[in-house]
Amino acid sequence: MGKPLILPVCLGVAILAGLGVWALWPSDEPVIAVPDRVCGGALPGGPVGDLLPERGKGFEEELVGSSSPGSISPVWKCRVLGGGQSVYLAYSPILDPADYGPEDITRDARKPGNVPLSWGTNKGYVEGKTVSLFVGCENSDGGDVLLEVSATVNRGERNLTDATTRGKAVALAADTARFAAPRVEVCKPGTLPETAPEIG
Repeated sequence: MGKPLILPVCLGVAILAGLGVWALWPSDEPVIAVPDRVCGGALPGGPVGDLLPERGKGFEEELVGSSSPGSISPVWKCRVLGGGQSVYLAYSPILDPADYGPEDITRDARKPGNVPLSWGTNKGYVEGKTVSLFVGCENSDGGDVLLEVSATVNRGERNLTDATTRGKAVALAADTARFAAPRVEVCKPGTLPETAPEIG
């Protein structure tokens, strides 16, 4: 009565072994080669590459606005793609605090599901799969201006719930803010922290 079970058991072991070998087999998809600099040379490629898959459809970049230090655009958008996923970076000035100011940032950071960010005297929050940082600046007349900097990670998830991925996205938003804030004509920021924003 026990002998008929030998073949199914042996077959099951063989299938599992085959699946293990298949999982270790090198992928046919090419390695995604992220350049050393991305977004028109504005940012290092490493932190962006850390948020994309290692393999899949090749790297692409879409840039709206100039990243040249001498002619940086007031409004700037950069999308990098690879392996069917993307990272979208953007910044734009908020010229009137009445449109959106510190109280609005605090309110939105406290909304259910959002995660507050603190970066020196600057604030922000994570909402869904987007990190938003707001850098306080002065315009040429000495008036208060905010520079909104965002990083959105499109990896199939609705939210940046993975702590490692969220931390990388927050750090990338800070890298983008360090690049943009001193170069945007309407923004004269204070000294920005060299460390990543505090989460929570």
